[in-house]
Amino acid sequence: MPLLGLGTYQLTQTQAGAAVRAALRAGIRHIDCASIYRNEIAVGSAIHVALCEGEVVRSDLWLTSKLWNDSHGDVRDACLRSLRALRVDYLDLYLVHWPVASGRAAGVSLAAVWAQMEQLVDAGLVRAIGISNCSAAKLSALLASPSLRILPAVNQVEMHPGWRNDALLDYCVSVNVHVTAYAPLGSGVLTGESLLATPAVKALAADNGCTPAQLLLRWALGRGCSTVPRSSDLGRIAQNADVAVVRAPLPPEAVAALERLPQCRRHTGAAFVGPKSAYLTLSALWDEDDTPQVT
Repeated sequence: MPLLGLGTYQLTQTQAGAAVRAALRAGIRHIDCASIYRNEIAVGSAIHVALCEGEVVRSDLWLTSKLWNDSHGDVRDACLRSLRALRVDYLDLYLVHWPVASGRAAGVSLAAVWAQMEQLVDAGLVRAIGISNCSAAKLSALLASPSLRILPAVNQVEMHPGWRNDALLDYCVSVNVHVTAYAPLGSGVLTGESLLATPAVKALAADNGCTPAQLLLRWALGRGCSTVPRSSDLGRIAQNADVAVVRAPLPPEAVAALERLPQCRRHTGAAFVGPKSAYLTLSALWDEDDTPQVT
């Protein structure tokens, strides 16, 4: 899996198509999608044009999509819808977007969902399967399931210097589950300000000869994680794809300075918590005694 990708969260159809074309031209070969983003048709069209024009070949691309919460009972149908939208025959990676079953899928266990995910691999519809927004406790329970046949390859979680997720990263490494960092620039639905606007990040970027975004990507990649920054700015996509910059290790003092930033989860999953959910509290969703969030 290419370690640097393009995220497509919150991009309109028009933005998503343009962003994917720009990313592919800049050398990015990992595109991160999800059915709930409602832009897979545009992503698929952009990929199709690039394939037809010979810009890329399918075997060089890594396409990730995600199963939404209300489709935990009909995983194959959901996957097929994403394949049709993306205009491809298979996904390189398919993730359970949240360990939360809702709507018509309410009550479906993660183990039951996983059994259906494994069938996608058996059928050749996906090459690898994984999870997202999954705590160490929930991942541990899945790994201990007696019916488990195929190990999760990836856990995609929020991770940036403002929410390092150290304990979860350490656990995933210990059980050989790769971590993909989403929201690596520290933006989120609960705050209008990302880490890009933080004076400390700006100063460190200037000291290290890169943009604030490149600095944060260097931090994520330096941890051994893959990362999928989202952008609709074509110039910034090209900057993020500058391998010579973003793959350069940060000096230890820069890493230490970044890791002194206040810790606060941006993507809390609060919409999936309450009396009608399997999780009454954020602590139950994340299996944490204290779940920091922006207030």
